[in-house]
Amino acid sequence: MRSGQLNASPATKMARVRQEVIGTEDEKWQRLRRLVDEHALSRGTFTLSSGATSNYFFQLRQVTMHPEGQYLIGMIVAEFMQRHNLRCIGGLELGAVPVVGAAAFASYVRNDPVAAFFVRKRAKSHGALELIDGELPPGSEVLMVDDVTTSGNSILKAIANAKTQRDFKVSWALSVVDRNEGATENLGAQGITLASIFTKADFGLE
Repeated sequence: MRSGQLNASPATKMARVRQEVIGTEDEKWQRLRRLVDEHALSRGTFTLSSGATSNYFFQLRQVTMHPEGQYLIGMIVAEFMQRHNLRCIGGLELGAVPVVGAAAFASYVRNDPVAAFFVRKRAKSHGALELIDGELPPGSEVLMVDDVTTSGNSILKAIANAKTQRDFKVSWALSVVDRNEGATENLGAQGITLASIFTKADFGLE
């Protein structure tokens, strides 16, 4: 697997390409691909959150909330974090939450527990008024995750919101499925390397 350059120049950052998370020959990748294809991928005409239309749609919570899906995603992400010495994982509500939970559980099962949190889109209107729920130690190197990436804006929003309340670093982001529609470039412009378990091409989509 190719390693991201964490201290690359701005020009190099812009040229970054998506990094794979796990090899396609791995049984976990193959099992998870089958689940996504059977339970989460729909073909037709859909309006995306950006307002654009698409002839396919990934409803990933059908897999990120599936028992086998949670196990596979959790183990794959926990293994990725261990390889890259990442000790904290987080993401924006709502899509990232099951991914974060699955990875945190898997990290404990693997006897290598990590800190985990999610970021609210808006601060709570009562209590401590927090934007962050869970554990985000100050100064952490965080893996930011999402279930599906299109532009990468959800990951960037999670980072921006969380940084109003905590100091941390992000060099890596990870999605279960990347639609190949700008997330790699947009995150790369901020010095963040995007890794994904799948891209739309893994499902025969162009």
